[in-house]
Amino acid sequence: MFDVVIIGAGVIGLSIARSIGHQTNKSVLIIEKEDSFGKGISSRNSEVIHSGIYYKPGSLKSKYCVEGRKHLYDYCIKNNIWHNNCGKLVVSKNHQREQLEKLYQNAKDSGIDDIKIIEKNEINILEPLIESDIALKVDCTGITSAHDLMLSFYNESQSHDHDYLFKTKVIGANRKNNDYTIDIENYYGEIEQVNCNWVINAGGLNSDLLGELLNDDLPKIKFLKGSYFKLSSKWKNTFKKLIYPLPDIAHGSLGIHLTIDRDGMARLGPNADWIDNREEDYAVNDELIKTFYEEGKKYISGLELDELIPDYSGIRPKIFSENNSMPDFYIQHEEEKGLPGWINLIGIESPGLTASISIGNEIAKIVNQN
Repeated sequence: MFDVVIIGAGVIGLSIARSIGHQTNKSVLIIEKEDSFGKGISSRNSEVIHSGIYYKPGSLKSKYCVEGRKHLYDYCIKNNIWHNNCGKLVVSKNHQREQLEKLYQNAKDSGIDDIKIIEKNEINILEPLIESDIALKVDCTGITSAHDLMLSFYNESQSHDHDYLFKTKVIGANRKNNDYTIDIENYYGEIEQVNCNWVINAGGLNSDLLGELLNDDLPKIKFLKGSYFKLSSKWKNTFKKLIYPLPDIAHGSLGIHLTIDRDGMARLGPNADWIDNREEDYAVNDELIKTFYEEGKKYISGLELDELIPDYSGIRPKIFSENNSMPDFYIQHEEEKGLPGWINLIGIESPGLTASISIGNEIAKIVNQN
């Protein structure tokens, strides 16, 4: 019998475990279908520490991103986790000025102050090889190592004597006498059961299906695949900041942007392709190179087609809505649906990495106060 079972050992599940360890003395079991932590969407992203400029003020994405960014920088400094508060430019052409100004105002309405609109001359000084008429300069954006961050969360969780079951799938759930019985399938195909008071569903790509084990009235996820292409070593240490186009509203993505890693290498991505069959296919289609080249050369001066190399891909668990291409997180303690002690976290896509500490603290607070 455990006090808490957490489904999913990605950055969100690990952060929740860490926070529960700090705030309570409860026994915790983390169940993960992969052979280690952080093997899913948490390790297949741009590793960006987001500012929060894109999200609707007052939304969960805005709240947890703005709070989480500050927590994340502090955590990285305190725990010697590699990060670079390099800032970013959201670049655009003169005819897009109104759209850029709306983005600026949205950021201001979200309480983000370290931003300003700059013109071509200042852009050329900051990034000589970036072509842009006007840009939003965002100083609080950065990058970090998702693996190092998750390893630190995992080690903190372990220090509180939490238990982990890897290569294990959750296949069923029942509620009886105010407790939950979780049916699990281990690596050998054997079915076992775990009893607990709390279930925290942080199952990433499968979070909607896990929630439906006891509740049909939940948002549905659709897979959105994004691939990345790296630039050749010719471009190493060329860029100081991350470079973003204006967001791709139609796909609910931030557009194919340029990021840098700790070695100064640059990559472009992700694009946005819907996957209808929920297949976890991480192969990068070589034929996408022309699309990435066309998007990259819009703002990278001198970029050549043969300087792009297929890199990796990731899949977002996107809450699907015909009317809203940028839906909010679904984070809910389901007590009003007759499931006290069951918390669903569904559709935790970007900015989930940035928001992870803030979300973890909030979920631990709910568990501790109940």
